[in-house]
Amino acid sequence: MFRKIIIPVLLLSLGFLVLTASASDGNDKVKAIVLFKDKPAPDDIVYLERQGGAVKYNYNIINAVALEIPEKAYNKINETCLKREEATGRQPAICEKISNIELDQQVHLIGKPDNKESGKPAPFQPEQVMPWGIKRIDAEPSWGKSTGNGTKVAVVDTGIDFQHPDLAGNVKGGVSFVKRSKGYRDDNGHGTHVAGTIAALNNEIGVVGVAPDAWLYGVKVLDRKGSGWLSDVIAGIDWSTANGMQVITMSLGSSGSSNSLKMAVDNAYNQGIVIVAAAGNDYGGTVSYPARYDSVIAVTATDSGDNIASFSNTGQEAELAAPGVGIYSTYKGGSYATLSGTSMATPHVTGTVALLLASNESLKPPEVRKRLGDTATDLGATGWDNYYGFGLVNAS
Repeated sequence: MFRKIIIPVLLLSLGFLVLTASASDGNDKVKAIVLFKDKPAPDDIVYLERQGGAVKYNYNIINAVALEIPEKAYNKINETCLKREEATGRQPAICEKISNIELDQQVHLIGKPDNKESGKPAPFQPEQVMPWGIKRIDAEPSWGKSTGNGTKVAVVDTGIDFQHPDLAGNVKGGVSFVKRSKGYRDDNGHGTHVAGTIAALNNEIGVVGVAPDAWLYGVKVLDRKGSGWLSDVIAGIDWSTANGMQVITMSLGSSGSSNSLKMAVDNAYNQGIVIVAAAGNDYGGTVSYPARYDSVIAVTATDSGDNIASFSNTGQEAELAAPGVGIYSTYKGGSYATLSGTSMATPHVTGTVALLLASNESLKPPEVRKRLGDTATDLGATGWDNYYGFGLVNAS
């Protein structure tokens, strides 16, 4: 049912994230993630600290810690414990516990090239309109049986403008993993735009979301420039599982593979969380990570004529398509903006999941995905294809 072929290569996107490894010289520190076979013990943390490491996160979702550590110490662990290159000398006891070590990756949110995010904002409280994407996926007919009320959705992104008049009633909390940020307030705009498509209030102003009564949680992992670290994304997934989120949406991506990220999304999925992510905006490139992972719903983008958007990534991991061109939604500072990207397509699917779970709370992630695939509007080649997946998501 879920057409996923995992090819080892990691792109956070869609709005989209390009990753560069953090490397340095000599005694300078590098950011790294150390994966253990079991939950790391206090003595393991002490060992890493004695090597000069400063632990940033000790995760629960995966058996791993994220830390800054001198490059020499990183290389020593990698070579001694994993590459086994030292011909003489006894291995530290911790080597028997470590399964992998990898460099953290810097991520940058770099929206689709022709997005005009800095354009003039809409009037503060314009009369409510229903964006074309909400109409196209038939969200309104479903509101008689479900408006998403009570479904907990984690928006892992740049945060949310929690005082926005079109969102405030649905934003129930959040967290920031970005240094020197003012909580999970969105200082970029991207996360607020995503949040509005999911669950903008049906309140006679601005716009209305797919699931206008879903509960939104802003999980800020990217700063005002759209930059962050893979370790922060994993921390956001960790927080989401610990706080009972039912859906995680990630309109971000990367082009390189990460064992730690894959383990995090797989474990969250196995704990009952539906995970939705953008396929990427590389103008026909392969599906980005984390959307490429088998445990994640990969979303491609369409225009108002049901054509695949020229910028949308496609491939064997594509699962669903959704409107992603010229999407009008909420934006930072209480305003509104029109953006394009698989970032904008993804929340249409996320909102549909929220509608489904609000009326069928017992559904497991595989069952949710089957429902979405079975009810999608078939486009392109008959049945599943590389462009639309199982088709355009259908909220009704």
